[in-house]
Amino acid sequence: MSTATSVSEVERKYEAGSEQQIPSLSGLPGVDGEPRRDTVQLSALYYDTGELLLLRAGITLRRREGGDDAGWHLKIPAGTDERTELQLAPDAELPETEVPREFAELLTAVTRGAALNPVALISTDRERQRLVDAAGTTLAEVVSDVVIAAVPEKGTGSDERVWREIEVELAAGDRNLFDAIDSRLTDAGIARSDAPSKLRRALGDAVTGTPRPVRRTKGSTPRTLLLEYLAAQKDSLVTADLGVRRDLEESVHDLRVSARRIRSVLQVYGSSLRDQETVDDLIVELRWVGQALGSARDTEVQWSRLVDRLGGAEEIPDREVVRARLDEYFSGLAATARPAALAALNSRRYLDLLAGLDTFLVAVEASGDGGPSKKAVAKSLRTLSKSVHKRVRKAASATTRAERDARTHRARKRAKRMRYAIEATRSLTPKASDRAQTKFKGFQDVLGEYQDAVVARDHILAMVAEDQHSAESSLGLGMLLQRELDRGDTLTPLVKPEWKTARKAARKVWK
Repeated sequence: MSTATSVSEVERKYEAGSEQQIPSLSGLPGVDGEPRRDTVQLSALYYDTGELLLLRAGITLRRREGGDDAGWHLKIPAGTDERTELQLAPDAELPETEVPREFAELLTAVTRGAALNPVALISTDRERQRLVDAAGTTLAEVVSDVVIAAVPEKGTGSDERVWREIEVELAAGDRNLFDAIDSRLTDAGIARSDAPSKLRRALGDAVTGTPRPVRRTKGSTPRTLLLEYLAAQKDSLVTADLGVRRDLEESVHDLRVSARRIRSVLQVYGSSLRDQETVDDLIVELRWVGQALGSARDTEVQWSRLVDRLGGAEEIPDREVVRARLDEYFSGLAATARPAALAALNSRRYLDLLAGLDTFLVAVEASGDGGPSKKAVAKSLRTLSKSVHKRVRKAASATTRAERDARTHRARKRAKRMRYAIEATRSLTPKASDRAQTKFKGFQDVLGEYQDAVVARDHILAMVAEDQHSAESSLGLGMLLQRELDRGDTLTPLVKPEWKTARKAARKVWK
């Protein structure tokens, strides 16, 4: 089975009447001479779930015939005017209409495990103008498409829709060229399209009619803000899931942060939104998914950390041997941590969690009431502040290193909960909340670095204890261990003053 290739697509779509012509594209910045013209016929069968979950997430999956890149295309949003396109060549051993397993598994969190079936056949007659530089490199393509979309209709065959549109896709050119083309088209009366894709235009009515969680526009009530925040974090979790499956940097961290944000908000405000049993069940499952990915994240962070620490310690002897030991140890952990993380994401339990979050948001929205009052939000934040303060004081009074480590970690976890609780209701007190978040960053940076040093010590001790450990690296690992012990001792006196600063700023949020 072939592996998908990834390309970045930067594209804008425009409405065009049947008689509307593309204006002259000569003289654009960096473009040499006249555009190079050709025509191409394309046909693509698009796939989605029965509830069009891919399209709702801004994702399209198709099998294309014709053109320079025939095969399977999966397009994922990547920013304004940008998408990541994953391409797979057709597999001769699979039926033409069977979605490749690689793509089906990648989309698990979006589809919730639902089957992917054809939803539209779209044919395109394309007139293409390629803008090239003096070396013949394509800078951008401007195409005029006549589109015919056949959409299955239950019991009535298919509904055929025809339209014309213009697309501009950036290749080796820069944003200045992109914007210059946009100006040419706009000056000619050609407006940007509201439809982000051909499929969205073809299925417009179907998308509107399918049930989905309703999101309100930003408002001032705590209930509305919490709904918006939870919905956004659920979407962020699913986006991070795609990254984890693609093994993208920081994606494990992003997924765990989204899960923790949702969990923190439910712990603080959840009982005012839904019954406690439902909230508690979600909290348990969100904690589980964070723990399931914990080893993968811990391996990423600690491998990088200890390699960096070793690189900055010229006094350590046999650094090449120590580095080899670090790589050997952490590569072994990574070999088991990633499969374990993927197993969790492919489990029924994880899909049930996502479904539970969907159901929770729909139920809260449908209820039309509930949620904390502004006074209740302020009271919750005051209570959290007192809890963090108590934990910081306990950490400072610890009499042993082990006791200090455990108590500092507890303070760190409660501080995160408070930070996310402020973040979720930011619009109630935007200036005070922003200032509090800024001050909290310094506090949490100290606590996070302290915890990283604690975990690093555990890994170093584990390396030394393993049977295959080389005596040559013993001294170097011991010196690394001492550096982590010293790091913790250096950070300890910073915790209370950083908390004092954060607490002072946070008080203005609820006053």
